[in-house]
Amino acid sequence: MTPAVHNQKQTHLRQRFQQACDAWSVGDYELAIYRASQVSEMTRSYRSIDSDLFWYGIRLSIVWSEFLLQEDTRDFNTWAVGQACKALRAAA
Repeated sequence: MTPAVHNQKQTHLRQRFQQACDAWSVGDYELAIYRASQVSEMTRSYRSIDSDLFWYGIRLSIVWSEFLLQEDTRDFNTWAVGQACKALRAAA
């Protein structure tokens, strides 16, 4: 896979993930789950083609799962900022 195609595929994964997060934040749970499932399907398809894309998709799926399991907020961006702040405090 050429670097340009790799970057395009990575962008598609990131876009679907962000669409899932945005849909969840506004209460469109069916669309959110659909977009998250697209991320999973794309990730599976990259398994034997591009290991970097595969693991990028796995990491997105893990973050999605962690977000869904938490109870503090329904807004992904707010949750992500909170996670970053926790990591900074832990590193200090």
